[in-house]
Amino acid sequence: MATTTQDSSPLDLLRWTKPLMWDEGVRAFLCLIPMFIASFTGHTNYVVTLGQGAFFYAALFLPKRTGGRLIMAALILSVGLGLYLVGGVVAPNPWLAVFFTVIVCLSLSFLSGWKLGGPLALTFVMIYTAGLNTGSPTKASANFVLFALVLTWSAIVSLLPFWTPIPPPAVSTELGNGEYAEQGFRMGIGSGIALAVSYLAGFAKLGWAPSAVGNVVRYDPKMSKLRAWVRFAGTIGGALLATIALVFFHSVTAVVWAGAFFAVVNGIFKKTKFGMMPLFYTATILLLYSATNIAGSTETTLQRVAYNIVGITIGMLVVLYPFPVIMRRLRLMPTGTDAD
Repeated sequence: MATTTQDSSPLDLLRWTKPLMWDEGVRAFLCLIPMFIASFTGHTNYVVTLGQGAFFYAALFLPKRTGGRLIMAALILSVGLGLYLVGGVVAPNPWLAVFFTVIVCLSLSFLSGWKLGGPLALTFVMIYTAGLNTGSPTKASANFVLFALVLTWSAIVSLLPFWTPIPPPAVSTELGNGEYAEQGFRMGIGSGIALAVSYLAGFAKLGWAPSAVGNVVRYDPKMSKLRAWVRFAGTIGGALLATIALVFFHSVTAVVWAGAFFAVVNGIFKKTKFGMMPLFYTATILLLYSATNIAGSTETTLQRVAYNIVGITIGMLVVLYPFPVIMRRLRLMPTGTDAD
């Protein structure tokens, strides 16, 4: 999460300069097999959970060595699934949920300084907010086994030796504990505000706005602005793709396959600048949610767009103000001496 980057503009993401990764498309397809089985056997209520879990894992980087892949799998199956349960348990209590959201974001900010664990931190934010989306400990517990199953399957698929490795994003070595704490508090406060707004406004999916904040907020304001524009463009574009697909597909099976198609395309474009946009991610998630309620697909799409815009806006507010002003004042305060 705390990474360095060269200055760029949102328009730079509309072109790609690296080769397409066809094997990543195949890996994404194989990870989705449990979802296909659930759809074919009529267990459509499992589609969203199995599809989300598989897509989360397939969208990750892939360490070169088997040891790194095993560590990544262990972190996701322990820390990741633990955060999912935490999200589900605290969801019925708004005050408790906001408090834990701040704590989780602060902790994950420090995790982002680890070369291997850093790129997983964002995924953990998404898994935690997926737990919030369940709305209750009962539903989170019911989905836990499905998540564990599909994540384990995806980990096994990803251990196969012939996949092309994808190095994790470079982690900045210039940030210290103070900077990671500041980044964590910005993200935590922003996500907490987004979650509070979700409760007050009666959002159907409590975790979508906080997830957008977690995706946007970084220590570097320029990076945060870029990610905000990318998230905004990807959300709008992904919603349009999902809407177009739903015009032509009306059965659960067809919608599931359409979602799988975008998941595969997301893998193919993973290393390109164009693939950095959550374009195919948004289309995939919307189609998976729509598979369980095709009649309400339009409402789901509009909700996704609206909730993400709320999260993006709040994320940029905590980056631009008041945290930079507060931190500058704190750094200028005298630290005191032994004579004091």
